[in-house]
Amino acid sequence: MPEDEKDVKRKLDSDDDSLLFTKTYISVTKADDFVRLFPNGGDEVAFFNDFFLKTNPPFDVPPLIFKGNPQFPIEGSSATQKGDIFATDSIELVNDKEGVNIVFDGVGTAVTAYQFAGGRKLRFQPVGDSSYFFHGQCTVTSGIFEPQVAIRALTVRASNQSNLRTKIVVAQPVITSQVCKLNLCLGGGGFSCIAIYSGSAFVFNFGKGIVLNNSAIRVPTPAASPSNIKSTFEAPPLPPPFPGTIIGGTGSFEGIEGSVTIATIAGTTGLIIQRATGASSGISPTNFNGPIKPFGNIVQVITVKSNIPLPSGP
Repeated sequence: MPEDEKDVKRKLDSDDDSLLFTKTYISVTKADDFVRLFPNGGDEVAFFNDFFLKTNPPFDVPPLIFKGNPQFPIEGSSATQKGDIFATDSIELVNDKEGVNIVFDGVGTAVTAYQFAGGRKLRFQPVGDSSYFFHGQCTVTSGIFEPQVAIRALTVRASNQSNLRTKIVVAQPVITSQVCKLNLCLGGGGFSCIAIYSGSAFVFNFGKGIVLNNSAIRVPTPAASPSNIKSTFEAPPLPPPFPGTIIGGTGSFEGIEGSVTIATIAGTTGLIIQRATGASSGISPTNFNGPIKPFGNIVQVITVKSNIPLPSGP
């Protein structure tokens, strides 16, 4: 078998004469094509916006302790995605120490940089093939809240310039387990697909990245102005890898059996907190614009082990 096809076959053990084929693919999902929804229909923006408005007190007053929100339970929330599939040699990641620059109106002339999860990004945005894609949904089966974190939000401007930024409280929801139903489609006009089921522990705090990318720290410059307030510039964390089981296939994958491992190797900025006006008196519905959606791409490595040969990605 040609080495450049990157197919590896071997016997499972001395008593099993079935062949195991292994191939690795890269999935690239744009930020807009990854949506987290809660049981009430609200998305991640609505969840954090609701938390901000319910827990943030006037400036320098201790925040309310808010361990959860029955209107936005973690358990039962879901993440839906659709990304393009590529061969491993079609994708190149680079370490990114600069992040993405975003200019916010009303925050002086400062350019604020936000890190991508994992501190890496695509060197270039590839063009996908409509017959090769990865999509599906993961539903949270259990979750908890870690203690909320109070930060000086980088782009939430206090009218009192000696303070420069208003304190804001960020929720720390943690997924502890999930169930996923996913499809990996590899050609056949988009109808040759592998059905994947995964039910496993999956410990991931999806609020931590907001804290890391939006916390303001002072750097030693002469004037107290937006130009000397920078982010922590610590990259948001990546979610852990998780296994899956092949439960069937369509098209050329009828009769397929095997397993899958999915690992995220690069991610988005996470939600970005927008500027508030007149925020020295605290966050309120009249002065807080709410968070905005992430920038970037989610890049995942999908390794498939099966009983039949697998095609190369585009």
